[in-house]
Amino acid sequence: MPGPMHQEAHVWLVVPESVQDPDQLEQFRSILSDDELARYRRFHFPEDRQRFLVSHAMVRQVLSGYASLAPEEWRFTRAQHGRPEIANPDTTGLRFNLSHTRGLAACVVTRDCACGIDTEQLDTRHHLAGIARRMFSSEEYRQLETLTGTALAEAFFTGWTLREAFVKARGIGISYPTRKLHFDVKNDRAIRVRFEAELNEDPARWQFSLLKPAATHVAAVALHTEPACEYRVVQRWFGTDHDGKPGPA
Repeated sequence: MPGPMHQEAHVWLVVPESVQDPDQLEQFRSILSDDELARYRRFHFPEDRQRFLVSHAMVRQVLSGYASLAPEEWRFTRAQHGRPEIANPDTTGLRFNLSHTRGLAACVVTRDCACGIDTEQLDTRHHLAGIARRMFSSEEYRQLETLTGTALAEAFFTGWTLREAFVKARGIGISYPTRKLHFDVKNDRAIRVRFEAELNEDPARWQFSLLKPAATHVAAVALHTEPACEYRVVQRWFGTDHDGKPGPA
């Protein structure tokens, strides 16, 4: 069972491709809603279906550890810009957010605290500096211009996941002007954000954390908290004793 949630954010991780047992996959399908099953079946490629199935089953099973509901009983709705929210009554302020990419799925769970998470696979194939020029602050972009190879990929996906996690926690659309945010990353927990005045955001109400669950991936968590309220971010692997390596549930 999950531990206490007071001023904690629990991040659950799984490698979707690691779940290969047919009985386990069938059990996962059995707990999805009709809408989720329809979305699952619409994926053309098997690896995309696998990622969707395992990540959404993880959400349901994880949430059941925090409330007296079976995995198949969870109901979800979507906010204005598509962010999933829990629709079940009396779930004691539970909030969650999900992200998945090739090789990793991540779900953050909190109580009474808006949260967002993004995870990405480090990839040097794309024109990262060009994307950063459009999406990052000018200061961050200038720093990226001095980097190449793996260092560039790590810096880019750090800034990218932090922005994605913020946008998801805020529940706003993809048109948000992310160039008007500036992140100053000292280490995985010492992360400061500056907002341009027109965004009307209070930096003191935002807490960010970075996770490195694997050498090939980075994840970022954004929490909208009360000022001076520090949350502890706890990382756990789904389907293990919480300290083990990723594996099937």
